[in-house]
Amino acid sequence: MDVNYDLYKTFYIVANCSTITEASKKLMISQPAVTKAIKNLEYQLNGTLFIRNKKGIKLTENGKKFYNYIRAAIEQIQDAPKLFDNINKIESGNIKIGTSNTILKYFLLEYLKKYVKLYPKVNISIEESYTPTLINMVKNGNLDIAIIYASDNDPKLEGVKVYKLQTLHYCFIGNKKYKNIANKVIDFNELKEESLILNSINPVQNFLINNLEEKYDAHINLASHSLVYEFVKEGFGIGLVIKEFIKDKLEDEDLYEIKIKENFEPLNLILIINKNSFPTYATSQLINTINSKEE
Repeated sequence: MDVNYDLYKTFYIVANCSTITEASKKLMISQPAVTKAIKNLEYQLNGTLFIRNKKGIKLTENGKKFYNYIRAAIEQIQDAPKLFDNINKIESGNIKIGTSNTILKYFLLEYLKKYVKLYPKVNISIEESYTPTLINMVKNGNLDIAIIYASDNDPKLEGVKVYKLQTLHYCFIGNKKYKNIANKVIDFNELKEESLILNSINPVQNFLINNLEEKYDAHINLASHSLVYEFVKEGFGIGLVIKEFIKDKLEDEDLYEIKIKENFEPLNLILIINKNSFPTYATSQLINTINSKEE
């Protein structure tokens, strides 16, 4: 049996009032309309819900049982806008972020620290994967945002909204044992005689190697930029890294930049969201936090 929700709501209000007159004011409908709704509900339930007398109305025993049964449901429905409002106001919420280990370590972590202090009740989950996978996850709605590397006019970014965060630059680095060549500018063909530590999915690396006259294999191939840095620091060879992420190490002279004649194409660090969905308040505030230039 399907019963109109408005009949349940009317019954709930009447049960909380002492008279039909009081109920009609709360429901903002006429007294005859309230009486008709109650009679309609009693007819559909095939039972009596109220006892009517000169003093007003009161629930029958069956009416009391019925009221106790539907009260929680009615009150939950009435509280639903408050719950949604709390979500919108970031009283609670969830954010799914996609990125790489390197971006998380050298860029995103400091912004997450700020965000968590501002909004401690938001649950954050982080998915680490490669750029094409993260783009697809944003398009499919499996991630709220992703922070990735991208070149200008990358066709894979069609269908997402892009926030450009930073322009990044590649450079070669070595530890103190390579200090003697740090003051020179050499070409890559000279550099490749050294032990090179490269990132296996690095687009700049692929460009350099594909343009060599002869095939070249890295001495050590690693899966992330952060690992390249660690191997360089330990003296395994010269590595290709993102300069902005190890800038403080270069300034402290723990590592040295090794300049080559070839020009690297800069790379964009971007934040993406699904173009066809509206971000939650929690997500919007995270985007604002990341875009903020305040220290």
